[in-house]
Amino acid sequence: MENTTSEIRSFNRFYTSHLDILTQHYLDSDYSLTEVRIIYEISHHKIITAQKITEILNLDKGYLSRILKRFLKENLIAKVSSNEDKRAFNIALTDLGNELFKSLNNKVDEQIKQKIERLNFSEKDILVNSMQTVKKLLSEKQLVPSDITYRHQLNPGDIGYIIYLHGYIYGKESDFSSDFEKYVIKTFHNFLENYSAENDRIWMAEYNNKIIGCIAIQHQTKEEAQLRWFLLDPAFRGLGIGKKLLTDALDFCKETKFKNVFLLTTSMQNKALEMYKQAGFTLTESTEVTQWGKTFQDERYDLKL
Repeated sequence: MENTTSEIRSFNRFYTSHLDILTQHYLDSDYSLTEVRIIYEISHHKIITAQKITEILNLDKGYLSRILKRFLKENLIAKVSSNEDKRAFNIALTDLGNELFKSLNNKVDEQIKQKIERLNFSEKDILVNSMQTVKKLLSEKQLVPSDITYRHQLNPGDIGYIIYLHGYIYGKESDFSSDFEKYVIKTFHNFLENYSAENDRIWMAEYNNKIIGCIAIQHQTKEEAQLRWFLLDPAFRGLGIGKKLLTDALDFCKETKFKNVFLLTTSMQNKALEMYKQAGFTLTESTEVTQWGKTFQDERYDLKL
């Protein structure tokens, strides 16, 4: 916890300094960062109440009132009568206020372009995805299923990243040795060598364009398929992602008219085993083995379709 707090504070110092937001006059204008944020919220909402601005920016009402009085005096904003309550009024930008916002907005765009122009496409993706992750993790809004996207079209780099996820997650959760990653590499080599678009498929769950879960169906014969590489990043469990991936995989097996689906797993994968059993898989083989630095039951589960 101590190190986490220290790193967050270090990032805050870097970020505020790097974006030049500590100065009294933001972007060489006559306005502070807070005042510019207020102008942004008014522009973004077109019409907004003072109460809504205080809620969004967590500002003191008296402080906001003084800023709005200045904006009124400078003809940046205008009061607009509320249709719902004639005693209340909303706030909108005037033509002058809109001109100021556009000018500041263009300056921000130019400032950011200058700061990232030295970055290549990969570094820009990392930067944007990292910022989106920070926003999600530190916001009060929790992740919801709609934050996750799904696809089954393979893109360059997907297989390599899925192999990495297996090595990393199984290494952390099951304490498997690096030999497990070698095993996963071999299984994917076999999959790609015998890949059939009609009978084989990999589904990927993504968050911020980054793979966080996967599952696959690999045909073995015309009537039998193997369910493989069912994996989900622990940070995304509890959102129904695993259930959707498993359901999509089994629906594909039914559509392809496989008569039997089997999977090979270990007795250590308790959460996955629960899902397999709920889907109708039954244990058909179990053998004690010692591999990947651990001793466990190597198990096979089958599902008749």
